[in-house]
Amino acid sequence: MTPVSNIDDDITTLRESGGYASEEAVLEDAVRALLAKRPELRTELAVTKYRNSEVSLNRAAELAGVAPAEFKETLSERGITRTAGFLSDAEREAARRR
Repeated sequence: MTPVSNIDDDITTLRESGGYASEEAVLEDAVRALLAKRPELRTELAVTKYRNSEVSLNRAAELAGVAPAEFKETLSERGITRTAGFLSDAEREAARRR
């Protein structure tokens, strides 16, 4: 499939048009729209972030758009074990910066 246009140029043009403060803001909006259109990707994103210890179980469930109990089932179905415990202040700060 041939692309309709050059995505990098489109991002720059959208930013320059005054609709966005930065190219990152354009991408953030695009990702939100993608996740709204394809909810299964929300689950994949949440599972990956949880597995990589980037987010807590509750935050991962929120990203997936489900209750924590349902997200626990998703993890269990995929053979992902949950670790008990709390993040240290340094780990929490590092996760915020990601």
